[in-house]
Amino acid sequence: MELPTWDLSDLYAGVDDPRIEADLGESLKQARDFEQRYRDQIASESLTGERLKQALDEYEALLRHESKPQAFAQLLFSTDTSDDARKALVQRVRELGSEISTHLIFFDLEIGRISPEKFARLLDDPVLADYHHYLDHQRKLAAHYLSEPEEKILEETANDRGRAWRRLFTEITSGMKYTLRHGEEVRDLNQSQLMALLYEPDRSLRQAAALALAEGLEKNAHVLNFTHNTLLHEKQVIDKLRRFESPEADRHLDNELSQEMVDTMVGVCVQNFELVADYYRLKGELLGLSDLKHFDRYAPISKDRDELDFQKAREIVLEAFGTFSPRLAELAESFFSKRWIDAVVKDGKRGGAFCAGVTPDHHPYVLLNYTGKPRDVMTLAHELGHGVHDRLASKQNLLNYHPVLPMAETASTFGELLVFERLQRDLKSDEARLAMLCEKLEDTFATVFRQVSMYRFEQRLHQRRREQGQLTVESINGLWQESMQEMFGSALTLGEDHRWTWLYIPHIVSTPFYVYAYAFGELLVLSLYARYKREGASFVDKYFELLASGGSLPPTHMLEKLEIDIGQASFWQGGCDLIRANVPLARELAERTRARA
Repeated sequence: MELPTWDLSDLYAGVDDPRIEADLGESLKQARDFEQRYRDQIASESLTGERLKQALDEYEALLRHESKPQAFAQLLFSTDTSDDARKALVQRVRELGSEISTHLIFFDLEIGRISPEKFARLLDDPVLADYHHYLDHQRKLAAHYLSEPEEKILEETANDRGRAWRRLFTEITSGMKYTLRHGEEVRDLNQSQLMALLYEPDRSLRQAAALALAEGLEKNAHVLNFTHNTLLHEKQVIDKLRRFESPEADRHLDNELSQEMVDTMVGVCVQNFELVADYYRLKGELLGLSDLKHFDRYAPISKDRDELDFQKAREIVLEAFGTFSPRLAELAESFFSKRWIDAVVKDGKRGGAFCAGVTPDHHPYVLLNYTGKPRDVMTLAHELGHGVHDRLASKQNLLNYHPVLPMAETASTFGELLVFERLQRDLKSDEARLAMLCEKLEDTFATVFRQVSMYRFEQRLHQRRREQGQLTVESINGLWQESMQEMFGSALTLGEDHRWTWLYIPHIVSTPFYVYAYAFGELLVLSLYARYKREGASFVDKYFELLASGGSLPPTHMLEKLEIDIGQASFWQGGCDLIRANVPLARELAERTRARA
């Protein structure tokens, strides 16, 4: 089956569609009008609930209108980061977006200046019920705002600071080619093609792919390291101006989680690192290797690895979703039939995968690089989970639409578990079950413990940059090796080639400290999935209600409805225990397989 490319015509006809400029111009006009109508009206003792709701309704509608050209430009750019016209459009949209924002900055600042007594009365007004969470969260953010002139300067210069460096990172890493040398074969591959080889049965091929990755990154290390250092320092400056006590504090505030909650979850994961090492000792036995290296992490246990075409992947995912609920499958099916997915692997396309929600009244889009590996089916399920989450949250207004990052991983991870269970049903032998269980364990380790290790790496990286100034690539290489080796203990050694691999990871650049959200989501979903298996059909409506909440409540309040307390270490340990239970199961399957050999 030919891989799909998405159809963005329901946004705009193309990069030169005149409606883009017209919509940008209209958004700018709306922003100027909004400022003229409401400046000095919000932080006023005469403000009524009805007047504030009117302003919020207009503000939300304005943001919806502005989101359309922004989304189109970014989506178009992500499929070809080398195209000059697409680059120019992204820059045009960002620059005009900053101009629009300068006319709106006053609004959040004035919300922050409403007197506490007045603000409490406003929150009690039923007319503002739909905006209660947004207003409450804005008050917390307001403690870190600067003056309006300062905020305007930051916004007007953003496209020449962090946004520019992040775009440069994306263009460089998306355009890089890696030279693979394996036996007599020499091939130039893009990142997605190369990374797929790390899942091949042939160890020499995996090793060659790891070496090619390291060599390609080392060649670009100077500009990538300078990009990282620049962004690290910019964050240091902004954190100081905004009075954040730690480098990760702003991420916790955005995620509506306390430092103590995140520290508790991370601490529990670190205490369970030994189960990763325990598994990889078993994997070494299964592979007959006494010296597991980083390029062996995802080596398949079974050499029989059928590639799955996209049509088969579609069938598997929709059947798995349908087993949980026909509604879930119906929501996901639209992504295929209406061409909301771009799965083609090509030069210049951004690596990895994502789902981009636009607005509540417009559907999301999914990007992935589909190479036919079984793991790609899981990635498809993961991104479609995000997409379904966005569609279920479409009853929310735009200000409550997007869930915070940790909760955003709920539906995606749940979708992966549904597909994993579906794939297991087709397996007839212990050997096949063992191979799939090992793949799932390795993905889980990568989602939980590797992301926690990366989070700790980021903490150390930001702290060292603040203490020592600009860091050499060798210094960061060492920090990376140290941080990532901890989870493997002596069971697996991260070789010298591995030390360069922090250079290509986009989250470190684009969204600092994002990564702990993956661990949060995986451990949460393991508990939710276990509950689904206990409760059956009665769980389905609870699950849909959770997703439909979007970002309308803090995570603690959403999960309290399900009697989940994420502040307790015992909750996170329960998730780790569910992972741990699969390691002896893998040993049992391995012993049965060996006994039959």
